[in-house]
Amino acid sequence: IKNAPVPFFIRPITTRVAAGIRTNYLDPNFDTTFAFLEEQIKTSPGGGKYMCGPHLTAADILISFPLIAAKGRGELLPKEKYPALRAYADMLEEEEGYKKSIAKVEEVDGKFSAMV
Repeated sequence: IKNAPVPFFIRPITTRVAAGIRTNYLDPNFDTTFAFLEEQIKTSPGGGKYMCGPHLTAADILISFPLIAAKGRGELLPKEKYPALRAYADMLEEEEGYKKSIAKVEEVDGKFSAMV
């Protein structure tokens, strides 16, 4: 509702509601989830670089989109607060399969944007 097409005199109301939702619900949930994932990456089985160990798994693929999208919105996944998670997201973006999927999306749609 933050960017909803509403009359100009309603805009302050929708902006305030959106800010309240983000402050009271979304941000605390992002922090809880990212803190958990940060710890998971740091304690990956066998000292692996992926979520479940030394090899890429479905878990890494599933978590890649929300992390890369959050990384694109720097304030959601600040490097200072979540250094291991940011490095993990950077590493996932460098995976050959990820690069191929981006190329395919760009071929079909003409552009790619990871967004939340």
